[in-house]
Amino acid sequence: MNTPTDRIFRLTYITEHIHLTRMLITDITISPDSSLILYQVPFGLTKSPSKAWKEVLMETWQSIIQHNESVSNNVIWVFHNRIMIDKVSIELVKNELETLLAVAIEKTNKQMKMRSQLVI
Repeated sequence: MNTPTDRIFRLTYITEHIHLTRMLITDITISPDSSLILYQVPFGLTKSPSKAWKEVLMETWQSIIQHNESVSNNVIWVFHNRIMIDKVSIELVKNELETLLAVAIEKTNKQMKMRSQLVI
């Protein structure tokens, strides 16, 4: 039997804090669908993200790359505990790509945290 109470409970989701572990250098391949030499660059994640997290990352990545011509044609996939960035040119320095991805992941984590704090 339910007893009435004057308390209000706030339901929240546990937030996912996902971070890059490393660039998977041994798994870098050449993109097959290009006349130029472009690469597929995989990155490891600390854990497999949820579908909602993946969707937010995709939106965040698009907002970041639209202001950066060196990565504006890149395609990003998230699967299991990996991220694959396709169509990466040799001119794109490893650290720049990794930094852009780390920023996108941090923004995604912040957005997911804000979403989880909303009252249901």
